[in-house]
Amino acid sequence: MISEKGVINSSMGNHGGKYITNTSVNTPTSPYVFNAIQVVTDCVITCVGNITGLTSVSLSAGSVIYGRYTSITLASGSVIAYYGG
Repeated sequence: MISEKGVINSSMGNHGGKYITNTSVNTPTSPYVFNAIQVVTDCVITCVGNITGLTSVSLSAGSVIYGRYTSITLASGSVIAYYGG
């Protein structure tokens, strides 16, 4: 079981993240998943994870989506994907 401090650290990006601008399939560094995705510039994104239906979804700059994602693919735009446990 994760501690309260662990939950807070994970939700605040203390595990780091990845700035993504390419159109390749991007995966998190092991042993992490992506737990938050912050949109830097308007994007079209496909995510694989615990939320279904995120295929070629348009998101506006400033948007943040949460979940447990094992891969992110952009068609356009840029995001910061934060690592979580």
